[in-house]
Amino acid sequence: MSNYYRIFISAGDLSGEVHASNLIKEIKKINPLYFVSSTGGNNLKAVSDNFIEDIVNINAFGFLPIKQVFYLRKVFKKIKRHFLDNRPDKVILVDYYGFHIHVARLAKSMGISVFYYISPQVWASRSGRIKELSKVIKKMFVIFPFEEKLYKDNNVDAVFVGNPLIDKIPQKVDFQNQNFNILNPPVIGLFPGSRQSTVKRHISILFETAKILKKEINARFVMFCVSNKINFALPEYISFDGSKNFEKRVSIDFAISPSGTVCLENTLMGIPMVIVYKVSYFNYFFIRALVKIKYIGIVNILAGKSVVPEFIQFDANPKKIAQSVMEQLKLENYLPKVQELFSFRKFLGSPGVSNRVAEIILNS
Repeated sequence: MSNYYRIFISAGDLSGEVHASNLIKEIKKINPLYFVSSTGGNNLKAVSDNFIEDIVNINAFGFLPIKQVFYLRKVFKKIKRHFLDNRPDKVILVDYYGFHIHVARLAKSMGISVFYYISPQVWASRSGRIKELSKVIKKMFVIFPFEEKLYKDNNVDAVFVGNPLIDKIPQKVDFQNQNFNILNPPVIGLFPGSRQSTVKRHISILFETAKILKKEINARFVMFCVSNKINFALPEYISFDGSKNFEKRVSIDFAISPSGTVCLENTLMGIPMVIVYKVSYFNYFFIRALVKIKYIGIVNILAGKSVVPEFIQFDANPKKIAQSVMEQLKLENYLPKVQELFSFRKFLGSPGVSNRVAEIILNS
């Protein structure tokens, strides 16, 4: 293997490792001689030459938080052993700061170049993390335009490369050239989340909201959820989609979704929505003490205003959510919202994001 270059890459959640796997595909297109080792999930495993451990699906194992800590410590020891036995030429870390900062420090101590792809949300909370990142990374690749200045102002070599969802998400319609109408009855997408704990907290809210909307406007529903997270019976008027493509989602009229990646995906498809998010009481008050921003939905954060309504924690009431949905489905409110959501595509960069990141890393 002496003729190979070595890369180690790590991602700690599903959306991050999808982008990580696409990056590896681009790296291997440019230079097939790179031997890739990784920690992540099934997507990274599929494109890696050496898969060390799964850190994406630890929620699926039913671990308590303390068990997760011990598990990640075990994974870190494996990574350290791997670095000592098969020293990588480059390390790429994707989001997931709490674990990856330790990997970054290890790599830095060994003189290995560290690249960070998809910044931790330091602009929302714990801004002190920027200082720690500045000590260990060679370059930060950011996916929102406002992040570049934030890092550069803190002496971090950062570059806005565009948002990888631009390459992944189809645009729902050509709004300018098509007559766009809501289906009658409307089709509403229900998104409980990707993590098992989040699904458990959201599912009853979604069911109650759907029950109201079924009665009031005879709406139809599709539950979008990773199939192995479903452990509940769906009412007969809610269909299910556990696929990872956007074929069915692009045809829905409205979405009830958590914040995070799914919110941005729906924005880029021009799907009006409400954001619903609920966590444990302890986590809610802990997060409130840390978070410095007004909104949690990325579309609202980017706009600096409430583009889509947010129903958070105590406000996540099915009657209030259903009323907001019905109000937004009125044609005079709906069509301008679709157009406004489409407009966000131009803020998120041009296609070819993974290729741009790969080129910079391989030439650094």
